[in-house]
Amino acid sequence: MKDTPSYPTLHSPIATVPPPRRGRAQLYLSLHAVQLIQMLTLLPLATGVAAFSLLARHRLPKRTDRPGRRQLYSDASVLLIALIARLWRLSYPDVCLWLTSWPALAAACGLSAGQVIHPAHLSRRVRALGPYPFWLLYLALVWRAIRVGLIRGRDLVIDSTLLTAWTRLDTSAAWSFPSSKGRVFGYKVHTLLDRYARLPIFFMLSSANHNDLPFAYPLLWAARFLLRLPVHVVRADGAYWGWALIRYIVGVIGARPIIPFNRKKQPLEKVRQLAWYRLSYAARSIIERFFAAAKRYYRLDTNYSEGWDSVLIRTTLTFCGILVVALAAQHEGAPELRLSPSRVLAHYQPIEEAM
Repeated sequence: MKDTPSYPTLHSPIATVPPPRRGRAQLYLSLHAVQLIQMLTLLPLATGVAAFSLLARHRLPKRTDRPGRRQLYSDASVLLIALIARLWRLSYPDVCLWLTSWPALAAACGLSAGQVIHPAHLSRRVRALGPYPFWLLYLALVWRAIRVGLIRGRDLVIDSTLLTAWTRLDTSAAWSFPSSKGRVFGYKVHTLLDRYARLPIFFMLSSANHNDLPFAYPLLWAARFLLRLPVHVVRADGAYWGWALIRYIVGVIGARPIIPFNRKKQPLEKVRQLAWYRLSYAARSIIERFFAAAKRYYRLDTNYSEGWDSVLIRTTLTFCGILVVALAAQHEGAPELRLSPSRVLAHYQPIEEAM
């Protein structure tokens, strides 16, 4: 009689073997918020940004009304808490609850022991600060990314993306021009991207009915003359075609434009020196993937934001979060993870107090 093979039952002990992940298991950094703040010295950076923005406010006319209560929470703490909320995609009540349950994080954000800001007060303080301090924080992060070698600025891509307004009652939003994808009521984010690093260098916000071409001039000027980047190539789509911009890129910026043109309207013999190749233009599609990743993983949108200042603050914090993840990956010696927040950041629940 042949021996029948014995199969393991449901409760029998079996040595489990995980499936192969192509070496990705050891590439998870899983940095929690306190590690991120201490590693990148975000609190001193936010303190300097808040102090610089306060100097600009002193130039404004003084208010004649009576001052209110003394501020219990500094502007730097408000900036840092808002950035942490955007990084972990938390609402203001959730991030305040996180600070209450994790005193180490509250201390790292500059809060006193036993004192945590209320969500309503945090929202009012963010609106009172305005977009200017957040924009300065973004510039400081861009400058740090240039210093560590993440952003080199030799090959730039410029394009824009549409953001749907949170409500139709938003007076600062507008309808976009008709296209094959339909019309969008909202805003437009004009972005200048480093193609090799896939990181944003500058951006500007406008309503959805604005043309893309006029925003190319200040974006390229800021990258070339404000940040002193050695721009060699500028890639854009057909919306940026124009003789004035071509002369500006070649004569002022000193770069080579790769912008498609209509050969029926522009004879080839007149623009032969600007002839672009399909392979060179295909490299421009990297910015489309950047917008898709920013909307999926960083929530580049206008949720719960109404008005120009509110949308600009949310957009600026989103781009700040992208740079913070890239800087953290670079600091840990894993620059290949600079575009993956799920591998760089640890999930905010649960978080152990012991570090």
